[in-house]
Amino acid sequence: MRIFISYSNPDLAIVGTLANQLNIFGDVFFWNQSNVPGTVAWEQIYNWIDNSDIVLVLITGNTVTRAMSVGQEVGRAKAMDKYIIPIVSAGIPSSELGCLSGLNYQPIEVQNPLPAISKITEVVGGFYENTQQNNKRIALGLVSIAFLIFFAGNQK
Repeated sequence: MRIFISYSNPDLAIVGTLANQLNIFGDVFFWNQSNVPGTVAWEQIYNWIDNSDIVLVLITGNTVTRAMSVGQEVGRAKAMDKYIIPIVSAGIPSSELGCLSGLNYQPIEVQNPLPAISKITEVVGGFYENTQQNNKRIALGLVSIAFLIFFAGNQK
């Protein structure tokens, strides 16, 4: 599974803790850890989003006052019909959520982010389990089809 985290740079400590918890489910991408020098920044970011199964969006006071890039990343995730989980700090009015308004979000206390990170880990874990079960069903279906094709071909 691939997870992209959108955030404002001053919230990097929270993002690092979140990414460390989510690494057990697959690859986690976020700018400060994953960027490759010499590549085109927005192409790289859009590639991460396009190939992600989940996009997490951390919205704090830092995001609202400084991070127009987060809005662009959310727009791309929505355009690509990604599963988006907003993580919103206390005191952020719903009017500041833009195109995330109306989505259920995980509240987070910036001074004590661990309870929210734990909840996000549970949600991502559930998504991961569902994805794994679906992959097993698809694999079983493909094996069944291959067997039927093989069996039908050997009936001549």
